[in-house]
Amino acid sequence: MTAITAELDGVATVLLKESSIGGGREACTALLTDATAPSVLFVTYTRGPDDCVEQLEGIDAEIREIGVVTVGDVGTAADREDIVTENVSSAGDLTGLGIEIGQFLSEWNPPVTVCFDSLTAMLQYVDFETAYEFLHTVTGQIHAADARAHFHIDPGAHDEQHVAAITALFDATVTADTGEVRTRDIIE
Repeated sequence: MTAITAELDGVATVLLKESSIGGGREACTALLTDATAPSVLFVTYTRGPDDCVEQLEGIDAEIREIGVVTVGDVGTAADREDIVTENVSSAGDLTGLGIEIGQFLSEWNPPVTVCFDSLTAMLQYVDFETAYEFLHTVTGQIHAADARAHFHIDPGAHDEQHVAAITALFDATVTADTGEVRTRDIIE
């Protein structure tokens, strides 16, 4: 996975393509821990805060702050007191979710790394156009905050045209099972 992260130097937003079934977290962990960011924000539809934080155990990075925004009925309590947790109770409330992400990005000192798990889950609750507009806004926030982020998606669960449209919003894609990295020209 080190080869993957080496190819992503200077990339702010990554679409991480991986199967929802049986997919490991190696690529995700590599993207989280390779960053020079001392702050990590998890945004999750599928996991509780403790599961997210457990993913960081045993890594060799100095992490100053950890936050978890859970969406929907996922548990919100963390065993550790130093973990900042927030919850957006309605899975379809992208406005509320965007506000929570924006607050973390504005309140924490850069750099911040964000893991968004997952677009596949989010698309179960909102229509594609709404999701696309949300992602356009959030990726803009990430760029403006000098943050780095990766967003999980199971490409097999979606229409190819939708995956292609979403891909256009990101600076790079990583296919977890093959290790393939594709970047687009970044306009500065």
